[in-house]
Amino acid sequence: MDWIEFLKVMTIDEKGAIAKYKHAASKATDPGLKKMFTGMMEEEKIHVQLIEDKIVQLQKKKA
Repeated sequence: MDWIEFLKVMTIDEKGAIAKYKHAASKATDPGLKKMFTGMMEEEKIHVQLIEDKIVQLQKKKA
């Protein structure tokens, strides 16, 4: 597996975490928990963007 493939797998994992935190936030009745899960979801979105940006950079180097 090359780094591009590895990073693509990482985005799948990160997107799975986004879905879990989104679900948890939607079910949380405690405002503190809802805020925590929402914040964690937003962090994962940043991770996805960072990884996808790196994939693009590596693909350009490869071409």
